[in-house]
Amino acid sequence: MHERTTRAIARWLFVACCALPTALTLVAIVVTWTPWYESQVREQLQRELALQTGLDVKIGRFERSNPQTWRLYDVQLSDGETMQTIATVRSLCWISESPTTVIRLSQPEIRVESLDRIASLVHDRFLCRPEQTRHAVRIAADDLTLRGSTVSQTIRDLDAHLTPQGPRVSISVRCVPAEGELHVEGLNAHITRDRSTSPPTTAWSLQTGPMALNVATLSDYLPFLRRFGDDATFSGLISGHRQDGLSQGFGPPPWAIDLTGRFDQVDLGRLTEELPHRVTGRATLAFSRCRLDRSDAEGGVNVSGELRSGTGWMSASLLPRLAEDLGCELTAVTATDFSYDALALRFELYAAQLRVEGICRTQPGQEWLPAGVVVSAAGRPVVVSADQWLPATNLARLVASPHSVSIPLSSQTAGLLQILQPPRQTLPQMISPNGESLVPAAADANPTEPAARIGRLQPWSDQPRSIAQPF
Repeated sequence: MHERTTRAIARWLFVACCALPTALTLVAIVVTWTPWYESQVREQLQRELALQTGLDVKIGRFERSNPQTWRLYDVQLSDGETMQTIATVRSLCWISESPTTVIRLSQPEIRVESLDRIASLVHDRFLCRPEQTRHAVRIAADDLTLRGSTVSQTIRDLDAHLTPQGPRVSISVRCVPAEGELHVEGLNAHITRDRSTSPPTTAWSLQTGPMALNVATLSDYLPFLRRFGDDATFSGLISGHRQDGLSQGFGPPPWAIDLTGRFDQVDLGRLTEELPHRVTGRATLAFSRCRLDRSDAEGGVNVSGELRSGTGWMSASLLPRLAEDLGCELTAVTATDFSYDALALRFELYAAQLRVEGICRTQPGQEWLPAGVVVSAAGRPVVVSADQWLPATNLARLVASPHSVSIPLSSQTAGLLQILQPPRQTLPQMISPNGESLVPAAADANPTEPAARIGRLQPWSDQPRSIAQPF
């Protein structure tokens, strides 16, 4: 080959194999440094995460040191419809390495009222989708904050493992609150999705260990916990399971919950503030067993526990109800609210039966009281229990308001009672101009005649105006 041709080929090889790739590499580097490229990648990443999570995702900035590692900063997760903030993360490191994906969160913050949305996200979009759980995932979080409307809780360390096991996938979570000691085991939660059953079943459990969980932290997620008071704590084990794909009429899928543990520092004043009979004081509510089962059409209740309180006040109106509804014996009667020095009882609720036993004599300093005392005041027994089983519906009568109505209760009417709404107050009576009631008394009322009318009654043909329903 001629020398001139050799030089030409060498030059073109240099341009094609060295100069051109170098120039393209420099152009690519320059492009990746431009705000336009960063904006495009960030928007694409936000769309992909939004598609996987079903949430609106905003990312402040990102870094990608290698193809397997992403670093995201100032991440905000919001509801896609209401745009209400669900969670924020100061920084996130995502490392995709086979066979485990590692996600590390720094200073995440979760809104407590949005925990149901996060629980649905974890369950429906990850545990219920096999393609999302083919590889193991480990999530570590530092200084996680559960932000509530009144109470916030900081978790110093959280470590979660997602492990696929054939047709089953499980998540194990361990966390230590900020006020807990480093060597303490902390809270442990476990969630298992079993696809080998038909339909698939989700089981979960929460073990507090030696620590006590402040229930007020979750009051925005479970509003009924507000009735326990701001200082109430729970320690013990709670577990449950649910079956997807099944339904009971218009109700939710079958589920069951088991609870063993105790609630301390329960505020009885808050617990009974909406009841017709008030009780105040600090109490301990302990459950040796508590199972609520909705796995079949009949359902089931199996509860056994104790309620203990040292001192407090009790409404006088509660005493006759304890005698009538719980079969207790009253050794004293009063017309005014009174102060008690011991309130302790053991209760058992099984299926349709209820049993209450007074245990005040087991309280410190009350050993001299006779057996069966439920309430004592001024060193004397006031309410004494009777050793007998009662209908479980008596418990509803005990807490019923004076304007409650009598209804037929049976398995045939259970579904209808979920639709009908009870009255909020005593129904008014129609009064005629001469002062006589237009509605007969309850004892003489015609059962086929409605007890109340709704809205304004339309006038008859010979009436000049309508009759207004009084309120």
